[in-house]
Amino acid sequence: MRFFVLAFVVILQLVVNVKLAAAADASDRAIIGFSQDGSHFAFEEYGVQDGSGFPYADIFIIDLIEDKWVKGSPIRVLVRDEKATAHSARHQALTEAAPLIEKYGTVQPAKLLASNAVGERVTSPHKMTFRRFHNVSTFWTVQLTEIDIEQPGECKPFSPVRGFALATGIVGKGPATEVYRDKKLPKSRGCPESYKLADVIAYGENENAPAVVLVHKLTFGFEGRDARFVAVPIRLPSWR
Repeated sequence: MRFFVLAFVVILQLVVNVKLAAAADASDRAIIGFSQDGSHFAFEEYGVQDGSGFPYADIFIIDLIEDKWVKGSPIRVLVRDEKATAHSARHQALTEAAPLIEKYGTVQPAKLLASNAVGERVTSPHKMTFRRFHNVSTFWTVQLTEIDIEQPGECKPFSPVRGFALATGIVGKGPATEVYRDKKLPKSRGCPESYKLADVIAYGENENAPAVVLVHKLTFGFEGRDARFVAVPIRLPSWR
């Protein structure tokens, strides 16, 4: 397993860093994978900070059952050198994260069902329609709704800040069902002003397999809106 994890780290370092244009500082993301039993999920976000110009890389390993980060996650690296590249931050973060990736085995391939880059022009940034299985004509949906939420004191200068809810459904089989709603704004999320759907990711072909929605959160940054990711575990509805 250790050899596989280290090899995986090297492969991830070769991912092309495509810059996104819709925010002052828009993270790219790399999906690392699921654990073999589907209980854990890992991904990386990385980029260059607006203002400072420092490259960063953050790796998140998430307990999908408890909907929380595992102990020791996230692994955050900031290289305080504006001449450095994102590659240097990613190399350090992936090296530091390797023991946790090995511990939870989050290297099983993930299936990307739908994706919107932060700079992509889309008809609806709050709704995705996609096939769960390539050989089935049924289409699934994921919908995001921005909601009013109590503002933490530190967010008062950035008023208003928003939370969100997610709903899933099957096209032609009634309204979508809500599967997630913010009860309060987590401190780790900062002070987001809006959200967009980024990715819908599933583990394998099993109909009951776990899935994760990555949501772009847009927060007030030094040179405009900064885009980061929020991961939400969900279950897609049965089509049978």
